[in-house]
Amino acid sequence: MRWTIEPPPAYFVHVPKTGGITLGRFLEDAYLPHDRVRLNPPVMRRVSLEQLRRFRFYHSFHQGRRLLEMTGRPDLLTITMVRDPVERSVSQMLHLQRVVRDIPHTFTPEYLASVAPIVNASLEDCVEHEAFAKACDSQIRTLGVMEDYTPLFQGSPDATSGRSVIRPFPLPPLMDVDDASQLLANAKRWLSEIDVVGTTEHYHESVLIACDMLGIPAPPKLQMLNANPERHNTRSQYRERLPPKLVSQLEELTADDRELYGIAAERFHEQWSRYQARPRRAYSIGAHVRHATIRPLRAAVQPLRRIAKRILRK
Repeated sequence: MRWTIEPPPAYFVHVPKTGGITLGRFLEDAYLPHDRVRLNPPVMRRVSLEQLRRFRFYHSFHQGRRLLEMTGRPDLLTITMVRDPVERSVSQMLHLQRVVRDIPHTFTPEYLASVAPIVNASLEDCVEHEAFAKACDSQIRTLGVMEDYTPLFQGSPDATSGRSVIRPFPLPPLMDVDDASQLLANAKRWLSEIDVVGTTEHYHESVLIACDMLGIPAPPKLQMLNANPERHNTRSQYRERLPPKLVSQLEELTADDRELYGIAAERFHEQWSRYQARPRRAYSIGAHVRHATIRPLRAAVQPLRRIAKRILRK
């Protein structure tokens, strides 16, 4: 076993609607507050490119490989999670409908106009829409796209004006972002290099592998965050409730993502076999101490926070 004071530096590639919020928040807790950063546009506009190199844990929200390269950190261990493409695409579409209704101010007027016909539509009625098509290949897009993330960082005109936090984000393309074959090829290449590849369908086992690599304590159970209201566990369930015709349409739309998912599932099973043969490869003293102290304290304070929120709403 390898003993360390702190867990090794790591980079979490958060693919949308794979349970990434839950895993990302858990992994963040293993690092000291000043050593971790969430790479989403609202945070990135407060971080300079010079500061980007100094962190020990990066939680990248739906951003491509170029952002990892911009850290200039070849020492980072990489982690990601993927999901059954049919299940994930439905989850993302339902999420899109919800956020457009709930927080429309975070989107450009042009985008809101383009998705207006599907905001309250059934899945069957919006399956032909461009937004649904993009939801169906988000895994190859996240892992395969090459874009310039400079406009999201502190000091750029877009970050200064606030445009950097309005979706769709202003990211100059470094490739043809609609070339599905190139996106898939890029995604396969990066997936083959990522240190831990988990799947939502084997969520607990995937978390164990990541914890083992980082030497941090594994949780008995993680409360799923940012899940669709009707989703109660990490197991696939949308497919069972959808009309067969719609499932067939989704399988066709997710063909590239399904090819990538097959490769990811193989990587997961290989890593799970290695973990079962030789668990406990590393032990981070600092992460275990924080787990034993901060999490119980947070759990004790949570009821007080709920009471305070109710009082403030009155």
